[in-house]
Amino acid sequence: MAKTLEAHDKLIREIFEGSYQFEIPDYQRPYAWTTEQAEELFNDLVSAMQDARTSGTTSQYFLGSIVLIKNDREPKSSVVDGQQRLSTLTMLFAVLRAVMPDAADDITDFLYKKGKVSLGETNEYRLIAREEDADFFRTFIQEPGGIARLVASTDKLEDSRLRFRENANLLLDKATALSTAERDALWKFLANDCSLVVISTPDLEAAYRIFSVLNNRGLDLAPIDIIKAAVLGSIRTIAGDAKSRVYAKEWSRIESRLGRDAFGDLFVHIRTIYAKQKQRATLVKEFQDHVTEYKTPIELVDKVIKPYAEVWDFVRDADFEATELAETINDDLSWLNRVDFKDWVPPALVYFKRFRQQPKMLAEFFKALERLTYFMLVTKVGINERIETYADLTKEIEPEAFDGDLAALKTLALTDKQKRDFLAALDGDIYRRLPKARMALMLRLEALVSDGSKKQAFDHLSLEHVLPQTPPAASDWLKWFPDEDERDTWTHRLANLVPLHVRKNPAASNYDFATKKNVYFKGKGTASPFILTQEVRSESEWTPEMLDDRQKRLVGVLEKHWELEVPPTESVSKAPDTTTAAQGQA
Repeated sequence: MAKTLEAHDKLIREIFEGSYQFEIPDYQRPYAWTTEQAEELFNDLVSAMQDARTSGTTSQYFLGSIVLIKNDREPKSSVVDGQQRLSTLTMLFAVLRAVMPDAADDITDFLYKKGKVSLGETNEYRLIAREEDADFFRTFIQEPGGIARLVASTDKLEDSRLRFRENANLLLDKATALSTAERDALWKFLANDCSLVVISTPDLEAAYRIFSVLNNRGLDLAPIDIIKAAVLGSIRTIAGDAKSRVYAKEWSRIESRLGRDAFGDLFVHIRTIYAKQKQRATLVKEFQDHVTEYKTPIELVDKVIKPYAEVWDFVRDADFEATELAETINDDLSWLNRVDFKDWVPPALVYFKRFRQQPKMLAEFFKALERLTYFMLVTKVGINERIETYADLTKEIEPEAFDGDLAALKTLALTDKQKRDFLAALDGDIYRRLPKARMALMLRLEALVSDGSKKQAFDHLSLEHVLPQTPPAASDWLKWFPDEDERDTWTHRLANLVPLHVRKNPAASNYDFATKKNVYFKGKGTASPFILTQEVRSESEWTPEMLDDRQKRLVGVLEKHWELEVPPTESVSKAPDTTTAAQGQA
């Protein structure tokens, strides 16, 4: 009777000299260890080697565990857990071979079994990477001279291949920094005194159960890996290995295109589209429970994951392409992406997926979605209400009878009361009350007051108070604002805030107005590219009267853009009470 589970503590020499031929299956995520993790592994090995040399004792150093699908008498081993560690150890072998030419033949045995050319044999590699990386890994890691070519390469690499090069660079630098004696000692210690616990099972279903347990213990695997394993396993059961391999390639293609983090985010958004409520259990469980196509895995990939991934790709990067209005749509998407919450994404994906070929409708939808989203951002609507609101919007978009007309999306509309609340918040204390929203709001305003002819790259910015938060005694500021309450009323509102590059902000400090203007525009470096900041220069004084006019104008710009006009009899007061407690939750 075949054994269902085996676990053995094995030396690295035993593992890499022929007992195992590791293969990374298609359902595994791409290689993801960063230089931080590779450096930790290297430093731990060197430290343990030095301790062993100092003490003069011999004891095994435990490097962790790996989980394999493997039959008793066959070396072929499918890696369920341990890809990151095995791949990094393989890179370390290749690095040591490069810096220890006298030991090259010995070390090569840990990378592959040399085939006899006279017998027509090919090399048998100890580790075969995921199919999409296998040739790259073999050429630049396992073959002689590959490491040198990889670290010297200036090719643009992404995802796993970039990690391979970064870690190869790090390991090569670390190994080169060791003395000849230390490198020799490290190689012998790694081969003869380090071990892994090898857990193997011939049963695919048992391997998936181990897969799930390992994920719950916080090891290499993420929720999307568990979902991937289950989906591809179901496809294998339903349609066979060949079909499963086709879908594994497609899955990897989508993940590589989006990047691992964005791909994981996509599954969170898909869960929300179906569940329409705050997540209460693990992503894996809720995805299984709520996503109806989960039980038909081929349909799940073809009709859910693939189309939503395509839409998510240009929603998150604001790079939709169309024959018309693409720039308008992408502009709205870029402002949505600046908001510090992503609850707006699920209804955006659903609408985009349904009406992707109708850019006019998309432009109208995203302008309205931007307004709704900034209303909730600026009025500090709580997370539960936000989730409910966007869930209601998704429900309105989903019915087959819905033709895309915004008039049917009642959730997108703002009531007169909501408009007044929005305007009151815009007219109030922006800086202190909205720490997470203030930069996005000011940059949105900046874009609206500019003519749109020059696109700004908004990076490394801060918001500067023109009237300082703590003006010096005997300064013009106190002459213009002698009343402390009035000064406090204006200090943190739209009219008194301007965007600056971080490098300019400290220099401006608490200077008088005339000096401050010169720092903004004539000091070291270039003039500010921001219209809101440039406008300060045209003013000779910075007084309450001037600020009042500026505030009305700037709030008016936002009022016009977001269509917040209310009946004249219900107009907002000029200066709201800034001591009133904030609405909602942060």
